[in-house]
Amino acid sequence: MKHEYSLKSSSEYAFKSYVSETKSLIENELSRLTSRLSALNLHPQIEYAVLSKGKRLRPLLTISSAESIGGNRNEVMSLALAFELMHTATLVHDDIIDQDDTRRGKPALHKKWSVNDAILTGDALIALSVDLAAEYGENILKTVAQSALELCDGEHLDITFSLRTATEELYFRKIRKKSASLFKASAYCGALAGGGTPSEVHSLSLFGENFGIAYQLKDDLLDLTRKGNKGSKDLEIGSISLPVIHCYTISSPPVRDQIESKLQTLMKGKCTMNNETTKDILRIIQQSGSLEYCEKKLDGHLNQAVASISVLKDTKYKTYLVEMTRALKTWG
Repeated sequence: MKHEYSLKSSSEYAFKSYVSETKSLIENELSRLTSRLSALNLHPQIEYAVLSKGKRLRPLLTISSAESIGGNRNEVMSLALAFELMHTATLVHDDIIDQDDTRRGKPALHKKWSVNDAILTGDALIALSVDLAAEYGENILKTVAQSALELCDGEHLDITFSLRTATEELYFRKIRKKSASLFKASAYCGALAGGGTPSEVHSLSLFGENFGIAYQLKDDLLDLTRKGNKGSKDLEIGSISLPVIHCYTISSPPVRDQIESKLQTLMKGKCTMNNETTKDILRIIQQSGSLEYCEKKLDGHLNQAVASISVLKDTKYKTYLVEMTRALKTWG
């Protein structure tokens, strides 16, 4: 099936080069930023969290949004770093909430040091993010602060979610806050700082939000379809994703009881992630057609993202934004 966001393969090399070059620049700037914080007692922890390799999608989106409307990447770099620091702060705190032992293949910060250190490091990163964003004026500073507030609210929705009370509407409300809010703010602020018109800023804001929703949907799918014996992290910690909600909603009462019982067993730690209980739940979800349902939702938001930037002038940077959606579709 051909989607609106599909591009000719000839654009892939230019896009990959652009991403590689921009990520390298972001990494260098993050390194310079953390080196200036050497006087802080928390410097080792901040450096450990910030320089842990990641996708850097949010600062990349800030920069590409600015460039797509004629802005200069050097002028929005500090703003791009602000969004990466805010994102990193949420990861540090999330690892405590989810009791994760590792992050990106390394010990989670709260495991390498302590929970207290991790909480304070996350708080410090939020403060640093706000400080960087303040350079760009009140409007952008308020947007960054609002996105952080939405993140917290979305995280609270996530930890209070239960299978019996979860609905598709609540799920999308949660991910718009927890996942999409920072992507939306990254694109919006990048366009604003880059000198975009109100129409351009609005269109890029919509792009960021839809991309962020699609990103979470893709993450949900990858968690349930990963190969090997890695199992499902979301199922183990009781995180209720869209495929699970859809499967539970359309299933008969006996199957619902079966899903609930098996999830409770996993969450109580009575079995490991790669045993038959996990496989049974995954089998039920796969047979229900819920993975395909989630794929269609993902496609819809990627198509909306591409449609939202149709008002932008045709430049290579607009092409890169479209290519970002294609890359997300094939990610993993």
